[in-house]
Amino acid sequence: MNFQKRREILINSLQINGIDNFLIQDLDNIYYLTGFNAAVTSRPFGFVFGHKHSVLIVPATAAESAKQEAQGVDIAIYYEHPTGKDENLSFHDSLTQVVGEISQGKIIGVEANKLSIADLDKLSGSGIEIQDISNAIMQLRSIKEEEEIEAIRISAKYVDFIIESTLGVTRPGITEIELDQEGAFKLRNEVAKNLPQANVGAFIMTTSGTDRTILPHTNSSLRQVEYGDSLLFCRQVAINGYRAQCDRTIFVGHPSKEMEYYYSLVLEAHAVALKTIQSGITASEVDQAIRGIFRNAGVEQYFVHRSGFWFRN
Repeated sequence: MNFQKRREILINSLQINGIDNFLIQDLDNIYYLTGFNAAVTSRPFGFVFGHKHSVLIVPATAAESAKQEAQGVDIAIYYEHPTGKDENLSFHDSLTQVVGEISQGKIIGVEANKLSIADLDKLSGSGIEIQDISNAIMQLRSIKEEEEIEAIRISAKYVDFIIESTLGVTRPGITEIELDQEGAFKLRNEVAKNLPQANVGAFIMTTSGTDRTILPHTNSSLRQVEYGDSLLFCRQVAINGYRAQCDRTIFVGHPSKEMEYYYSLVLEAHAVALKTIQSGITASEVDQAIRGIFRNAGVEQYFVHRSGFWFRN
């Protein structure tokens, strides 16, 4: 992937606003612009760049990974403990130094939803004007390159794999958490075998039974699957930062007539969505078409979830 080209597109698109330099702190956006995929997210990261300079600020624990993965950028390291060296001991110290060297007295574009009050104080104190560029980054990332589309296809393939792996062990008596663990173990083994250098992440949730499958978001539990249950499998896989997700409803044994009826409404809504989706249609129009099925059946009040998903891949 051409990370340098992406940076140039962003810079050129915002020069009309007087923005020549940028501070990126969202880890997905840092990966999109540099190729560095942070495995540890508990510490702050920052990517400061413009036409002349590109500096990735990382904690010492991520320094070697950043040097190997980030393309066409310098690495600034901050330490979290005294090392005997004349090094910065905090992210904010490094941020002040790097931004001061690159952007002193200029306008800098930031992601407003990622900029902390501490970061804002540091930048404002240096006489730098701040502008939010979140929408510009989103627009840039909305147009997928062929390599990105292929990356999403790979993640989708592993979503299918993890669902199939879970189906193979689903039976009365197994717990929701055991189903999660089975899928996660097989997923990581399969990715390690086929893509040994890949960074893999997964979100796995299983709910079972009438009381739990109505919960849009919850945690898997130690509840044991019973004969006649409906189960909801929520499976998301991220390979090198590109995500795909698939949710599936299954039945253990034979569903009741009531279950069959409500599931038929879901299938009808799904078919209407696929028929509605085409070039030029907004997501809200698809949502309204789906809700129309449930509204006509008199059950719209139970449809508390959104109609679909989008990922900022």
